[in-house]
Formats: sequence, structure tokens, C-alpha cells
Amino acid sequence: MTDVSNCKQWRNEVNWDMIHEDAITLYLEWGNNNYRHATRSPVTKSGEYSIYFAIDTWEEPKMVLMRMDNFGSQILCSTKLPDHLREGLLAEYKDIKGILELTPPIKKWAQELMDA
Repeated sequence: MTDVSNCKQWRNEVNWDMIHEDAITLYLEWGNNNYRHATRSPVTKSGEYSIYFAIDTWEEPKMVLMRMDNFGSQILCSTKLPDHLREGLLAEYKDIKGILELTPPIKKWAQELMDA
């Protein structure tokens, strides 16, 4: 688990509206998306990428900062969730395993961490 300070080097590149499912559609399944979408236009050339936060629940839930491009995703850094946020996440999603969108409380916490 890395320290949140390692994530801060990407603070100006974080797309707070990107979710993992949309990143997959835009970068890996580019033929399957809505080309008329106003805020998320499809990838048109190599070298484009998005950086966004997600929740990884494959093991103990943690927040991860991901970089997605047309070659796949990479975790740039990760951090444990505070107990109260982890408990809220588990109450909402139970035992679902995968890469999930930030909940509103976790998103607020992440934004505060990146601005601190």
C-alpha cells in the first residue's frame, strides 16, 4: 500500500468524472461507445489516457489511482480507506469483488486528500 502523497503528483490530471467502466469503453472497446457523448469523446489516437480514482475490492477494499490507455490499465498508487468509509462501502456493496466507482463520501475524502 502506498502513501497518498505518492498520488499527489497526478492531482492536476485526475478526471473526477471518469469511472472504470467508461474508461474501458473509451480506451479498450472504443467501437462500442456513444460517439456523440458530450463529456467523454472516444479515443482517436495512441497516447491518449485518463487518470481516475476507483475502489479495488478484490482483496481488502482500497482506493486506487488508475491510468487507462489503449493498452490497458495501470495502478499508479493506492491507499487504505479509513475505517468509517470502508465500513460504509461494505454495507452498500457487501461482498462484490471488482473495480468500483467511488461512492460520494469516498470521492469527497479523495478530493480533500489531493488538495491537502
